Amino acid sequence: MTRVLVVVASQTGRTRRMAEALAEGARAARADVVLRDAGDVGDDDLLSADAVVVGSGVHMGGIEASMRAFLARTSPLWLQGRLAGKLGAAFVSAGAGGRGGAELALVSLHATLAEHGMLLVSMPSRLEGFAEAGCHWGPMAWTHPRGGTPGPTAEHLAAARAHGRHVAECTARWLRGADT
Repeated sequence: MTRVLVVVASQTGRTRRMAEALAEGARAARADVVLRDAGDVGDDDLLSADAVVVGSGVHMGGIEASMRAFLARTSPLWLQGRLAGKLGAAFVSAGAGGRGGAELALVSLHATLAEHGMLLVSMPSRLEGFAEAGCHWGPMAWTHPRGGTPGPTAEHLAAARAHGRHVAECTARWLRGADT
């Protein structure tokens, strides 16, 4: 069975709701999902996962401090190349509804996964919720939009579920060695 680790940094609980929806989507694709707060993830969690999905709240275009600390703690694994070949993905929740900060945070998360040698799973534009809450880097929620309902909304959660399913399906294909 495919094992997906979802690591989340969430000060307000909004990003955690995105993480729970993403985990639900991965479970729908028959993955074994482990959801952990960034401060509670150990090396064994990372090493036993086939895919790692990281999610963070966005602050001034950057990720939360607890996510930065978690990623810094992975440097011994990076030195040993222990995460190379695993699949990786990301998601965020941002404040005011401008894409810039969210995309910067997603790129930052993806850059760290790539530094580990992980294979990045993007968010295809055909996935449910992409038009309302996605970009090619991953799903995004707007927690304090300039107009409209604060997130994560039903659309944000649908995008997270779709991406979780997509990550689990890509991971299962990778593990089977399928070329399609």
